[in-house]
Amino acid sequence: MSEASKYFWVKKQANGTSRVGLSDGAVDELGAISFIDLPEVNATLKADGEFISVEAEKAVTDIPSPIAGTVAAVNPKLENDLSDLNSTQADLRWIAEVKEV
Repeated sequence: MSEASKYFWVKKQANGTSRVGLSDGAVDELGAISFIDLPEVNATLKADGEFISVEAEKAVTDIPSPIAGTVAAVNPKLENDLSDLNSTQADLRWIAEVKEV
């Protein structure tokens, strides 16, 4: 299992993109997240390449991308409030939607 796949879930969306979010395992390992460096819309991602940097209760780390593609959207709620990343509801912990290559 790659490092990226243990930190994220990936779900296909009706619009053809794939939504990427933090997994339960990531929340357990990192603890409460206090900062995230979000990817830019239109940024090109490589599988296991640069994706996000986080500062959390238990770690400060860079976490690679689980998929390759172009960032189509970033969760707008995360720009001002990171509480969704610390939620027990996995669907709220989405970070970006990616158009896979």
